[in-house]
Amino acid sequence: MSIHLSNLTSKQKKVYAVIETYIKTHGIPPTVREIGELVGEKTPGAVQGILNRLEQKGVIKRQVGMARSIQLVSQESMLYAEPKYIPQIKKITRRNIDDPLNIYNIIKYQPFPPSLLPGDNQYFMIKCPDISLEESGINQGDLLVVCMDCEINDSDIIIILFEDHVLLRYYYKGKTDGSIILKADTNLLDREEFNESEVHIVGKVIGKYEKF
Repeated sequence: MSIHLSNLTSKQKKVYAVIETYIKTHGIPPTVREIGELVGEKTPGAVQGILNRLEQKGVIKRQVGMARSIQLVSQESMLYAEPKYIPQIKKITRRNIDDPLNIYNIIKYQPFPPSLLPGDNQYFMIKCPDISLEESGINQGDLLVVCMDCEINDSDIIIILFEDHVLLRYYYKGKTDGSIILKADTNLLDREEFNESEVHIVGKVIGKYEKF
């Protein structure tokens, strides 16, 4: 541990060390349950209490309502931007369309520079579900970054649920009220115009995650 922890109790130091080791080993922060298992604390409320005190003392910080959001704060780390963790999810279905970020649908969390994900919008990552935009450079299986609550404008790429199909499309407003145009490089559905009530817009694709 590289920061001065003299103002922490022995139990707080132990929890801090567990968090630090877990992040270095796995690349993501631990959950409250995982911390409890690692320090031998069976009560989640007790772990939450320790985390609250660590946050009050300024050695960690968290995002409210998000799992695996613990970030370590140190004198050295002040020189660096803290990463923003967003969930990679398994799939989108009719069953989970209202809550695709539920804990059972999350594979892992990926760290991103906060400058790439501005604001308090809600993001997730998912593998590209189809081949409809291959000519645009997005291949089936590519890992896409999706914003669930960003403003959508003409020519934006969106991910939608239509019937039981998860699709990638270019979005355009239709000529009549309540209609939208959804275009693909290859027109797999033999139609482009839809009523807004026919499709569920999951979010706007803002990027593709690649490793070189």
